[in-house]
Formats: sequence, C-alpha cells, structure tokens
Amino acid sequence: MADPWFLLFAFIGLAVLIAAGVGLALLLPILLRHFKGSSGGWSRLSTAYASAEPPPADVLNRQTLVAGQILYRNCVAVGVTTQGLYLRVAAPAAMLFPTLRKAPLLIPWTEFKRVEEGRLYWRKAAVLSLGHPLVGTITLPMSLYEMVRLRLSPAVQSGWPC
Repeated sequence: MADPWFLLFAFIGLAVLIAAGVGLALLLPILLRHFKGSSGGWSRLSTAYASAEPPPADVLNRQTLVAGQILYRNCVAVGVTTQGLYLRVAAPAAMLFPTLRKAPLLIPWTEFKRVEEGRLYWRKAAVLSLGHPLVGTITLPMSLYEMVRLRLSPAVQSGWPC
C-alpha cells in the first residue's frame, strides 16, 4: 500500500501543475497580442504599406533585416520590384500561432526619404527612413542595400532628407 503522505504530495503536485497549465493557457493569448502590438515597427509599417500583391518571381528568402528595433533573422523574403520594396516575414512561429503573422509589405520607392549608416551584426548596414512624417525605419545589410540603392533617388542616396 502507498504511503498516505506520498499520495497527498503527489496530489498537491498534480494540482499545482494543472493550475500552472491553465494559467499559462489563459495568459498566452494576452502575451501574444501584446508582443504582436509591439513588433518594433512592422505594425507601423504595415498600417502604411501592407500589400496583397503576390511576391515577385525573384524574391530572396531567409534574409535578415531590422524593422524599427526588432531583428528579423533569416526569416524575411525580400523582393525588388518596379513599384517598390517587397518584404514578407516567413517565421515558423507564425504557422503555429496565427496571431504572430505579419502582413507583407510593398514600400513604394517614393517613400524612402533618408539613408544613414548603421550596424547589423557589427557590419556596416544601411538604415532607411520611410515616409514623411516618419512612419518607421528598416536596416538592411549592405548586400541587400546595394539592390535597393539602384532604385532610390539621388537625394536619398546622398544621405540628405528629401
């Protein structure tokens, strides 16, 4: 026969685990909404530049960039079109948690207002300011910026505001 104290502690432990699981299940949607709302700039960019356009044919997958203050590492599809810069987050977490999905962006070339030098992984990068008044910023590694630079106006490329 089992020790009554063991059964009591096992029952209490099980009750604590169940309570923690229920608490996490109730708290998780609130946390997901909070983090989705504070996505470091993607939310602000999506209010201005959300797009239903299909991705361009020559999209580069698994790129790294910074939107606002949040690093999107190896999970952004980037495409350069005649209309603008196409960006789409393809994070595996978005498949598991639909509330984490982010709208694809198509940022018109006329919305790029300024470029400044920045850093991404201790390497030189380009920080691009979008919109007037400022909607947000994106930081691109130099390899991506070189593709984008060809489409920017000379005033933007010089680093002076438009």
